[in-house]
Amino acid sequence: MATVLQQGGNTSITGTGASRVLVALDWQPKGAPGMDVDASAFLLAGSGKVRSDADMVFYNQPRSPEGGVAFDTPGSLGLADAQAFTIDFSAMPGGIEKVAFCVTIHEAQARGQSFASLSQATIRVVDAGSKAEIAQFPLPLQGASEAAMVFGELYLRNGEWKFRAVGQGFAGGLGPLATSFGVDVEGESAAPPSPAPAAPAAPAAAPQPAPAPASPVNLSKITLEKKGQGVDLTKKSGSFGEIVVNLNWTQRQAEQKRGLFGMAKRGSGGIDLDLCCLFKLRDGMAGAIQALGRNFGTLSDLPYIALDGDDRTGAVTAGENLRINGHHWDQIDKVLVWAMIYEGVPNWAQADGVVTLNAPDQPPLEVRLDYGDNNSRLCAVCMLENTGGGLRVTKLAEYFRDARQMDQHYGFGLRWRAGSKD
Repeated sequence: MATVLQQGGNTSITGTGASRVLVALDWQPKGAPGMDVDASAFLLAGSGKVRSDADMVFYNQPRSPEGGVAFDTPGSLGLADAQAFTIDFSAMPGGIEKVAFCVTIHEAQARGQSFASLSQATIRVVDAGSKAEIAQFPLPLQGASEAAMVFGELYLRNGEWKFRAVGQGFAGGLGPLATSFGVDVEGESAAPPSPAPAAPAAPAAAPQPAPAPASPVNLSKITLEKKGQGVDLTKKSGSFGEIVVNLNWTQRQAEQKRGLFGMAKRGSGGIDLDLCCLFKLRDGMAGAIQALGRNFGTLSDLPYIALDGDDRTGAVTAGENLRINGHHWDQIDKVLVWAMIYEGVPNWAQADGVVTLNAPDQPPLEVRLDYGDNNSRLCAVCMLENTGGGLRVTKLAEYFRDARQMDQHYGFGLRWRAGSKD
């Protein structure tokens, strides 16, 4: 049985025999979905600072250099809102004495939001091997006016890794929080350097080298919130590289059989949400990429678009990915990204879907499926258009009963017939 900690409490992780753990952070807004909340982890030396900017792990930098901490995408745990980190103690570099796990609310001040806007928030530590929950800390949120908070931390004490429930609020958002841990953030003023220490009386052992210096960490993320809202992306290195469109979603039906953390089990009768696209190339070729009919596409040849997974439960960590070969973007005219409820009663609020577009040298671009029409199984999420070699992404958030109706609305001109995943 998991140890339930109060604020300031701690428990041994090493004593459980776990060599790898999953640290999961989840939260639930009081009202309708609409809060943009993110988790981050900081690998800290004895000074309480990172060795370099690479010791910050978050959506834009998902893995520490040595692999001791790795970011998991939302939706992997079947919770309403959740993000997680996998911790491999065997890969934790020497000199790291603490890993702080933090949560921040994006644009909290502009939206009038704070941690008091949440009905609950919890941090959990789980044995990655046995899946047994070791500890959890339900955070006290009443009166929490901050937009950033340290939920908890793993720390090294006398050769033993322990977990402490922190629950400490922090003024400012992710930028000021990262800067306080010594991260050089784009657009943030760095703290003044400490005076150089006096030379030691005797030579000391050479410290373990820190990761090579890198450019300042880019914390930017673009969220398209309104129908018709768009953003233009420009090439920064000759091409867009591989563009990855990710769909993640959460099972939230109370009647489902649920496993660890309420994770929906296969065959439990939940929603099966699929990521798909319609495409049109510059030469006029058009088609659809979808699991239905096993039309998975090709990345290295025409149409330069491929689907690499079909998550039928919402429990797969990576979700579903649609990959676009941005080296051949000049041959692509437009791509309509859409999601479909293949199985289950249409309920877009329970699916809580989010589509994220990632491309090299570009900030993550997020579109939430938050205008649900429960009479329709298809959602046209966003349109990617070739604008003279550039890439324009526009939020659509339009709902349709089937693909034929959606195709007629956007004019791709395809012929449709019934298909199956089997």
